[in-house]
Amino acid sequence: MGSKKFTAGPNTSIAECPKCKNNTEFVARSEQVMEDGCEIWIVCKCGYDPTAEKTGSRMEDVWGSLGKGEILCALDCTWNEPILEQFPIA
Repeated sequence: MGSKKFTAGPNTSIAECPKCKNNTEFVARSEQVMEDGCEIWIVCKCGYDPTAEKTGSRMEDVWGSLGKGEILCALDCTWNEPILEQFPIA
């Protein structure tokens, strides 16, 4: 399993963590889940993981790389989407 801490600048495009309200400091995680595939997902600095109960929301990748492109995609599909599904904006 790999991980990479990263910081996003002040923004309005990343959903706030429902636990601590952070939207700038995260950890990207990657784990091999099958012989030829990995899952990539984003976890808040406080440890909140919106995909913990629904791992099917995690991004699939052959190599499990944690480069800029993979992190940006994971922010959208494994952070923003699950949070907005669980906590819709009124």
